[in-house]
Amino acid sequence: MSNVAYKSNLEPKRIHTEHTEEQKQILVKRKRVTTGEKIIVAIAIVVVAVIAFQIIRVQASIYDVNQSVETTESKLSDQEKNNADLKVQVNDLGRYERILQKAKEKGLKLDGDNVKVVDGK
Repeated sequence: MSNVAYKSNLEPKRIHTEHTEEQKQILVKRKRVTTGEKIIVAIAIVVVAVIAFQIIRVQASIYDVNQSVETTESKLSDQEKNNADLKVQVNDLGRYERILQKAKEKGLKLDGDNVKVVDGK
């Protein structure tokens, strides 16, 4: 007789089982976040927060400097207007007719031989 059709009880039985989707989900192990990863994420968050704080601080100081520049420019333009008004007043007070009138009021007389022309430049 031939041994081909004979199965031995000594071999372990192999049973093929199919896993359903629910069983597969249960079998998949969840990856846990390690302590090292938590530390790296915490450090990254701190670095981002520090950089954000520095950016805000620099922008605030830039704003303050711009505000002081604008204040200085407005003071400068006011002073330029004041200087222009004073130049007009100097030109008005330095007119020849006015000087001659003030000289006559003080008792001075115009003598053509005694006049010297002085260039103001």
